Amino acid sequence: MKINCLIIDDEPWALDLMEDFIQKIPYLKLVARCEGPMAARPYFEQDDIDLIFLDIRMPDLSGIQFLKTLSKKPSVIFVTAYNEFAVEGFEMDAIDYLLKPVPFDRFVAAVSKAYEYISYRKNRNVNANDDFIFIKTSHKIQKIFYEDIIYLEGLKDYTRIHLSGSRKPVVTLQSLKYFESRLPATNFIRIHRSYIVSLRKLDTVSRKTVFLGETELPCSEHYRGILYNLIGEKL
Repeated sequence: MKINCLIIDDEPWALDLMEDFIQKIPYLKLVARCEGPMAARPYFEQDDIDLIFLDIRMPDLSGIQFLKTLSKKPSVIFVTAYNEFAVEGFEMDAIDYLLKPVPFDRFVAAVSKAYEYISYRKNRNVNANDDFIFIKTSHKIQKIFYEDIIYLEGLKDYTRIHLSGSRKPVVTLQSLKYFESRLPATNFIRIHRSYIVSLRKLDTVSRKTVFLGETELPCSEHYRGILYNLIGEKL
């Protein structure tokens, strides 16, 4: 999957740095670099922009003010020299907040989160008309309804699917990555390298854990932002 992105910044050196970083990431496609919000607006009318790298403090119109004017908001990673805007930035459902000068490793971490989140959004219509999945168990193929799945647990060589009611977990040799690409993103989300949970069964979310009834599972930092963004869309 390619991610179409824009850079919006009034500082030429920052534009150069972001462009150089973007060119090093195979799944990022730079549509344009813009020296301010007004220069960027036509691209939102003509192109399908998935992600913007957005400066906050700019002349005439700040990055946050500009974002509020967009009817169709793409995912955003704020790139700024001022950390006092961090809270307001995350209130705008930003994927991440990078401080200038941006180290490449922080950039990679931010765009990795963006890739995960945008993949979920683009996958929303996959299998949207189905309410079940077939899985391989032992020497048979079993049909499981989405509504019966509480969460999936990835183990070394297989996946354990935990089901509602008093039903025993189902074990399959198919990987957690396999299920991540096939379960509808409207119903399921990965919260940890070892867990995918049903959003319908999710009761409580805290900083590092989630609760599904009496079951407590870890929520890793890598996936936390994706979860919060999806929950934010439903508030």
